[in-house]
Amino acid sequence: MQLTRPDLARVLQRSAAERPTADLGWLDAPPPGSRVLRERVTLGPGASFEATADALFGWAIHRGAGLVIAPSGPAEVGVTVVQGVRVGPFWFAAPCRVVDVVRGPDAAGFTYATLPHHPETGVETFRVLRDDGVSSGLVFEVHAVARHDFWGSRILPRIAHRVQDRVTRGYLATAQAG
Repeated sequence: MQLTRPDLARVLQRSAAERPTADLGWLDAPPPGSRVLRERVTLGPGASFEATADALFGWAIHRGAGLVIAPSGPAEVGVTVVQGVRVGPFWFAAPCRVVDVVRGPDAAGFTYATLPHHPETGVETFRVLRDDGVSSGLVFEVHAVARHDFWGSRILPRIAHRVQDRVTRGYLATAQAG
């Protein structure tokens, strides 16, 4: 936490050798005390599966959610990304590593896990899916499992949840806007 925008390039460099603090298993078996978030929106009638997937893998959906992004490359397994998040007058750097990627004809997306010095410990999945049950045939979903790692989040969990909810709404709105 700091009052000035963090040097994300420096955090990215420092995070390159770090190991994730959570694993994919958290999505199926969340550890005690974690928060599970699963949100899904139907994409508009003009939405394109390929364009939404490209925006996701190129970090445009994250930027559209209001995050400042410093990735080591497009989203693929092993890529590190540092997200700058502003909360009131404070900035947080949130480093993550992409640990899983799906890129098929009916589903495209990735999962990243937090790295040390992230305000949370957890994993988050982002996917665009073909779904014949909705009018446009496409949905975008976010599935996250996390627990508070930063002392401020533990003291004020409602604020931490509001920040996570705000960012998640941003992902969904950006994907929906196409």
